[in-house]
Formats: sequence, C-alpha cells, structure tokens
Amino acid sequence: MTTSWDAEGDPFPLTPETWDEIRTRLGESPGDEFMEDLAEDSLWFRTLTKRQFDTHAFLTGAPSEADGYAFSYRARLPWRHPEVMALSTLSVTVPVRFLEERGPDTLRELALALAAPLPFSTGHAGLSFAYSRGLWRALPRIKEELFQHPGWGVPRAGSTMGQGAQVDGVHWLNFLGPPVLEAMGGPRTLRSRLNSPDTTVLELTEGRALVTLGFAPLPGDLKAGQSLPAYRELAKVLEPWMLKFSAFHTWDGFTEEEARRWWRRFLD
Repeated sequence: MTTSWDAEGDPFPLTPETWDEIRTRLGESPGDEFMEDLAEDSLWFRTLTKRQFDTHAFLTGAPSEADGYAFSYRARLPWRHPEVMALSTLSVTVPVRFLEERGPDTLRELALALAAPLPFSTGHAGLSFAYSRGLWRALPRIKEELFQHPGWGVPRAGSTMGQGAQVDGVHWLNFLGPPVLEAMGGPRTLRSRLNSPDTTVLELTEGRALVTLGFAPLPGDLKAGQSLPAYRELAKVLEPWMLKFSAFHTWDGFTEEEARRWWRRFLD
C-alpha cells in the first residue's frame, strides 16, 4: 500500500505520519463518542450523518501504478442502538497473481486471519472484478464472458452498510455469522444439507463458520459444462437469506432482466 485518499477524493502518499493517523482512526472510538451525545447543529454531527459512516479508510497502490491491492473500511455510525440493517464493511483486494504465485491455501489463510477478530455477520472471498471508477463502463464490454463464467463476482455498487444479515451471493469462501447460522440450525445442520464432495464446513469461534467450495476459486465455464454444482447447492440452501436483487448503477449497459439473471445465476 502506497496511497490513501482524503475526504475530497484526492490521493496522498502513505508516510509514517499518515500510517499513524490511519491506525488511530481504525482503533476503537472512545465510549462517550456516540451520535446522541453530539449537538445536532455541530459540524461533526452533520458530517457523519451526511456520509452515513463514522471512520473510513481507503488504501491502494499509487494511482498511476495500480497493483491490484486495496483496503477499504467503513464503520457504521456510532449509535448506542444502531439500525438492525446497519453494518460496518471491510473489503480487501489482492491481484490474481497473488493466487497464482502463492496458491489458494495462502489466500484462504489470509482470509481467515482477516476474519478471525471480526464479529462478522456475513463475508466472502473469491474471484471478483476489482472495483474501480470505470467498472460500470467495462462490464457491458465483457457481458458474454460474464454470463459464461459464473464463478466471477461483481462487487455491489456503493455501500453495503444496509445489508444486514443477508448473504451477498455465493463465492469460493463463504463466512457466515450467528444470524444466518442460528436461523438454519447451526453449522452441523448446514453441513448435513451440503453433499458436494468438494465442500467443507469449518466451525469458527463465537457461532461462526466458513464454507469452502473446493480447493481453489473457479471461474466456471458454462459452454464447457462447468456449471459449478457446489456453488449452486449452497445457493439453494442460503436462498432464504440471500440479498435481494436491486438494479444498482453498476449494471448500466445491462437490461434489468440481464442483471437480475446474472444476480440469480446459481438459483435459476
């Protein structure tokens, strides 16, 4: 990581001083800094409310030397009683060459290390088109390839902070927290409903679990008959908790039916 971005969207280099500031911002907020304690006419109250999040950190490689690595974190507003659907979000991106050079085991270990200290609701890791400002322009150009390879994911446009306990699709690694696991009867019940020989269910601490679909993430190829049956099986099990489709602007250049068909590619 060599670059971060300020509130105005301008890049600045990561120096030892800015790293210290970022670490401070990512630390725990003092217990008395709740939204209810701020004056509603204060600048900080208006700023947080307008942004819809408290802390935001976004780190990348140099803008002119994109290397495929990125880190983004947004913390939900610090209400004492936050909205049920309000969540903080963490996104980490690594280039495909990381997978090619270090192998899927290293990538899985990295995902587990990132997830271990987090009281997550849901999460995932797998093949994905890296989110960029030009994603909405690029997707229509690869429409045919996108439909042909269901294993590639497309990040949702904008913030997922209102996602709540819903599951954002099916991926190679699927992290499930207590809300979903408890609703379906726990990890053992989930394991009993998954019969694919390539699927494993790892119980984690604090009522969480990781469902892994195969040794490595696969793009699939429908023309070659690679429909990713393990992904389809998990999608059917998780369908009651699956995030509902919405025609967000990522899909400019697609008809609403095309976007919906891709969103439900493992269900229909």
